[in-house]
Amino acid sequence: MSDYLDPNNEELLKDFFMEANLQVDTLEQNILVLENDPGNRDSVDEIFRAAHTLKGGSATVQMTELAEFTHVVEDVLDGIRSDEVSVDTGVVDTLLESIDIIKAMLAARADSSVYDEPVGDIKERLESLLPGNGGKAPAKKKAAPPPKAVVQPSKVDSDSEGLSEYDILELQEAAELQENVYEVVVHFNPDHPMNTVGGVQIFAALKGLGTVLKTIPEFEELYEDEFYPEVRYYLATEESRDTVLKHTEVADVVVDSQVIPLEELTSAIPKQKMEEHLLSPSDADKGPEKEREVDAAEGEDLQPEKSEEAEPRSKKREQEIRKQSAGSVLRVDSRRIDNLLNLVSETVITKATFNQISVQFGEAQLSLSNIEKQYRETLKELFDSLPDYLEEIQSGTAVKQIKAELLDRFGHLYSLLDPLEGSLKSSVAKFRSTAQNLSRTTSELQEGVMQIRMVPISQIFNRFPRLVRDVSRELSKKVKLEIEGEDTELDKSVIEDLLDPLIHCVRNSVDHGVETPEERERAGKEKEGLVRLKASNEGNMIIIEIIDDGKGIDVDAVRGKAIERGLIHPNKKLSDIEAFNLIFEPGFSTAKKVTNISGRGVGLDVVRKQIEKLNGNVSVWSEHGKGSKITIKIPLTLAIIQGLLIRVGSEVYAIPITSVIDSHRIKPKEIRMIDNYEVFNVRDDVVSLIRLNRLFGIPTREDQDHHFVVIVGTGDKKMGLVVDSLIGEEDVVIKPLRDKYTNAPGIAGATILGDGTVALIIDVSQLLDLGMRQELENRRRRSATIG
Repeated sequence: MSDYLDPNNEELLKDFFMEANLQVDTLEQNILVLENDPGNRDSVDEIFRAAHTLKGGSATVQMTELAEFTHVVEDVLDGIRSDEVSVDTGVVDTLLESIDIIKAMLAARADSSVYDEPVGDIKERLESLLPGNGGKAPAKKKAAPPPKAVVQPSKVDSDSEGLSEYDILELQEAAELQENVYEVVVHFNPDHPMNTVGGVQIFAALKGLGTVLKTIPEFEELYEDEFYPEVRYYLATEESRDTVLKHTEVADVVVDSQVIPLEELTSAIPKQKMEEHLLSPSDADKGPEKEREVDAAEGEDLQPEKSEEAEPRSKKREQEIRKQSAGSVLRVDSRRIDNLLNLVSETVITKATFNQISVQFGEAQLSLSNIEKQYRETLKELFDSLPDYLEEIQSGTAVKQIKAELLDRFGHLYSLLDPLEGSLKSSVAKFRSTAQNLSRTTSELQEGVMQIRMVPISQIFNRFPRLVRDVSRELSKKVKLEIEGEDTELDKSVIEDLLDPLIHCVRNSVDHGVETPEERERAGKEKEGLVRLKASNEGNMIIIEIIDDGKGIDVDAVRGKAIERGLIHPNKKLSDIEAFNLIFEPGFSTAKKVTNISGRGVGLDVVRKQIEKLNGNVSVWSEHGKGSKITIKIPLTLAIIQGLLIRVGSEVYAIPITSVIDSHRIKPKEIRMIDNYEVFNVRDDVVSLIRLNRLFGIPTREDQDHHFVVIVGTGDKKMGLVVDSLIGEEDVVIKPLRDKYTNAPGIAGATILGDGTVALIIDVSQLLDLGMRQELENRRRRSATIG
């Protein structure tokens, strides 16, 4: 018998939490659609379906607080669906607040607790929306509730109810001594829209009281989405009959139920026969009885532990599974899996080919050994016969005759390697061809695996309509959000770290960018502002743009704030680009007052740091009075990157190619000193230099005829890295550093090169900060020495 509905069941919890979050997202998104289009029937149906599924799922896993609250929400949604409740801003606000409570309930369960905040107020507001409870539409006549479950003990003929006397006795044996065994007969309401899940719902309720030893029909049949008007459960429990009955009372689902003690079922079995059965273990080995013993054993396996540690352990496991479902569960198109299977099949074939080639090389090696042995023996024979031939020549034998005889005896040495050469040529050609096939298959396999990790960016884009709505209402603004490119895919590990930066950017656009309706009207604009969230592909990079049609960035205000904070000299003239980059400085804000939305200078500096951690970059462009655009560029994946391999002394490093601006080969005399800093002129721009050998303490020659300089940069910072040589570009697989190397400054990870050596991957943003600090420290030391 299956224990699929055990609340501690790993697969059940994974499925439930994943589906619940999807249903909550569906609810929120479609409620926002209804706010702008109350007549959208597709959204209404989608909302009701999601709420109904969420209610049924939460009841199945015994999250009663969630099921009961969702039931109230479902009543309101049913009123909207039947045109009894009209959708307006108040209704939307109440529904969204209800969604927030549902999220909190799920979060509480994820933290191994139960949501215990009072929800009576929001329930009253939801019920007041219904006709007859203060709602605007007339009340709808409700159907009479189904009768409550009542105890109807009746004589049950064991032969006619599907259980033999041995079945009943096996059930009694399977129970513990202190437990009672009940037959629970439940009749279900055929008119309930989710009548096919009633059987498993009652199973879950009874499972919390003890051990469900058997069901008729079998549990697997109950789970096949088919309605059974009557289901019989055989329950072993220490609870009383009334308690069991109470757990079968499910409104709208159960019509009536009976709880019958096993003693009433066994009363018809003669006592002698019962004793014979209990004293005859061999009877259990006979056909059907043996199968029933297996059923009973399965029932024992399902029995929950009674130890004190069982409950805390189950809660801890539930929390762990919730985290796994959030971070590890992926929904993958089956076609992508099929593609991987095909590629794996090709790889297996290639492996077999390599095995054959390996055998051929082994045979060639053996043949070479035999040829070498034959060659040595023939050569020895030749040397041994030379004195005889010399004597023959001295005795007058013609040299021509000696040559002919030598050629006849030893001429085969010329062609001794010919068979081996032909075999080796064939094997090498086959090896090259197979290696090319392996390279192609590996590339496709790599791409296929990456495709499995790819998820649409809509997973985070879909959260922003609610965010924009809430922020704009709090700021008394009218803002419309447009989303483009939500089908664009990127690595799941990237998308998880992208949410916070995007939230900061969108909130910044709504707060700082879009004006109030009055300001927009005075500027000749529509009262409703526009924020566009757009994603697109550009090679192996993802481009995300946050565009608004607001007032843009006031360069003069930025300059004034920068002077006030001492970031720039009062006489310095700022270009537009320089002004735009200043807004990414920590603590920088031009807001005139601090609110819970903005003004504290926390936001865009966090965005830049977070994006740089993703090996990306962020930039801003704005036109005063017309709007702004924040552009974020990040790689598709963090698992494999394209890197520039460099050599410093005997060490090899990889620099992410996204951080490389250009590279130069310079002479030592081109390096100049400014304020004790080494600098290099690049197209009328002065770039500071960092010698990696000094920074990492690597012994190398510095008196070379030339140096290689790699210009790297993130944001508005750039610097030249002095290295010994450039090796070239290569795709590198990032391996994280562990233990004591985890926080190595300037190092993002490591990779293994084709020759098996390990190369460290440089974290450019950390490296720039590290280089600057080291240069300042050296400068202070030199100043102290001179002083």
